[in-house]
Amino acid sequence: MKQLEKITSMQARLDKIASRKTKIWWERYLRNTIEFRGVNLVNIREELQKWYKSEKIDTLDETQQLELAINFFNGNYAEDKLTGILFLQDYLYKNIDWKILVPKFEKLFTDNLIYDWNVCDWFCVRVLGPMIKENGMNCAKAISKWRISTNVWQARASLIAFVGLTKELSYRKHILDSCENLIKREERFAKTAVGWVLRVLSKSDKKVVVSFLDDKIKYFSVESLGNTTKYFGTIEKKKYGLLMKSMNKKS
Repeated sequence: MKQLEKITSMQARLDKIASRKTKIWWERYLRNTIEFRGVNLVNIREELQKWYKSEKIDTLDETQQLELAINFFNGNYAEDKLTGILFLQDYLYKNIDWKILVPKFEKLFTDNLIYDWNVCDWFCVRVLGPMIKENGMNCAKAISKWRISTNVWQARASLIAFVGLTKELSYRKHILDSCENLIKREERFAKTAVGWVLRVLSKSDKKVVVSFLDDKIKYFSVESLGNTTKYFGTIEKKKYGLLMKSMNKKS
């Protein structure tokens, strides 16, 4: 009951500062895939910090705090899930063994508590990526294995988690392995994950991106190809666009 009371008190804080205009904008932008209260990320963090202090969350042990953070993902509103993400980012992931965290995070996907690209990507960028950077290769391998998940959001996370680590050669194989798995899937958000990460990678290692394109072009969508080649020259963009169309006709 105390956990529920603490969560309810944070939700009440968010409701007090919610804006209907913000709610409508985000729900339209996300095409109504998830409901919003109407609070931006900066204000969520501000309220989280106030709540953490006023509710004396620091007096709870790390196991209790982790349970509390995970429970925020049970909320139907995006802001509740984002509160859980910021809680993990600001207070927990550095202090808890990643081997404990990974199964907890896997369950967020298997329980269908992460089901839109916005929450998925914030979770990757603010929690999974920093956790990999903090803990190194064994942690990276554990997250990379998600690429074979039937859950598209968990599979997407296996790649987006590395978007801030594209310059580090030690993680290159994990990135390309996930790219290969995801680009072959039919779901839009599997392919767009590849486009985003390859676009970032192209700024530091264009050759490896070109090689991947040359080998896997038949699996790209127009959207994922456009993302991948964003920093390419006009002639190269046209070349790959025509090649993709040609491959699609043959298939």
